[in-house]
Amino acid sequence: MKIWKKILIVLGIFLIMIIAFGVAFFFRARQMVKRIESVEINDVDLAQIADGVYAGEFGDFLVDVQLEVTVKDHKIEKIEIIKQRSGPGYEAIETIDRIIDAQSPKVDVVTGATGSSRSIMIAVQSALTGEKY
Repeated sequence: MKIWKKILIVLGIFLIMIIAFGVAFFFRARQMVKRIESVEINDVDLAQIADGVYAGEFGDFLVDVQLEVTVKDHKIEKIEIIKQRSGPGYEAIETIDRIIDAQSPKVDVVTGATGSSRSIMIAVQSALTGEKY
């Protein structure tokens, strides 16, 4: 009977730890979403951007991206992802084509990958404006 009591105590402690981790994870993930959503994404005046390769990055907790934006003749010519962290299948790579087509970081998000999409848009905006978010 004594062994069962010890096992129940250990399982109880383990259960409390799992619940505490889950609650902490939930609140940290909510904080990440608020940060990603708080950044205003705007059109960038490409006429003011000289030819070159510009580095940008953005991210928080579960989603982040480092990229380079190539500008030529005042147009976004290429966006290359250097490093990205997101859930498998949630990379939102389509965002790159949308930005190049629109010639602006302000585009529609990829459905189901909002955090990754917005992180890419914010990183492109950061690269082109020099602002850090």
